[in-house]
Amino acid sequence: MKSLLRYLLLLIFGLPAAAPAFADLKVATSLTDLASVAQFVGGKHVSAQSLCRGYEDPHFVPAKPSLMKAIQHADVYVSTGLELDSGWLPLVLPGSRNPRIQPGAKGFVDASEGVKVLEKPVGTVSRAEGDVHPLGNPHYYLDPKALEVVADHLAEVFSRLDPANAADYAANAKAFDEKMEASLSKWEKELEPYKGTAIVPYHKNFIYFIDRFGLKEFVNVEPKPGIPPTPRHIAELAEQMKKSGVKVVVYQPYYKADASKQVASRAGGTAVEVATEVGGLPGTDDVFSKFDTLVSSLAGALSGKSGGQR
Repeated sequence: MKSLLRYLLLLIFGLPAAAPAFADLKVATSLTDLASVAQFVGGKHVSAQSLCRGYEDPHFVPAKPSLMKAIQHADVYVSTGLELDSGWLPLVLPGSRNPRIQPGAKGFVDASEGVKVLEKPVGTVSRAEGDVHPLGNPHYYLDPKALEVVADHLAEVFSRLDPANAADYAANAKAFDEKMEASLSKWEKELEPYKGTAIVPYHKNFIYFIDRFGLKEFVNVEPKPGIPPTPRHIAELAEQMKKSGVKVVVYQPYYKADASKQVASRAGGTAVEVATEVGGLPGTDDVFSKFDTLVSSLAGALSGKSGGQR
């Protein structure tokens, strides 16, 4: 019965399988990547769950009563920050009636704190430009180095709330950073042959990955962030890609594949479905396997050996 209950929790709330049944700290997050990092840093002392699943668009999560109930006993809530979850979190947190995790409380964490933020708008931000984030691009979790910052931050938070296990949190964060550095070296070697190569992401959420690995963003399939492409835009983009020799389009499971595949096909290129969040596709069970899969898929597409559209 206990195993069945745990399986149901995994399906409903995204609770990592490695989380202990009885933890010192119950941690909830806005994003699966943050839950993965929190579980690594917390180890046996933490159980971590993400309200948004990896195959769901983190911008748009239905503020259901079940989410509010899921965090009513949480000790820590880790927000992605930079307003990525601003469309739903301000409804879910108050609905939990949990004073420990409200903004300003000791148990509320903005995971973007300390991260080098890219694409901060200059001047007045207008919604006419699409879904523009006034505080900067919030998709920093596509930079492995940014997740090291998150891990160190969470170790500090967990240590303040649970000082008896502070040494374990510090050691786990250090181990996380070391593993990430070793993995990053491997990923950089895998993408080294494609430095300077341009790709076309569906949404403007790849800039941190592109910046870290020396790629280029040609343009997005969306004409503006959050605005679906028109047939005219698709045709014009395909022509631009042809003229510039750009061959690879990438998109996430929560975006309709049709537009990306149409653009890639017309340009004589490849459209690749990738997981930018943990759990977005099979085999992306933590942040390390997410990057393993993402780097491998992208390298295969850039090499021209990926086998076509996915």
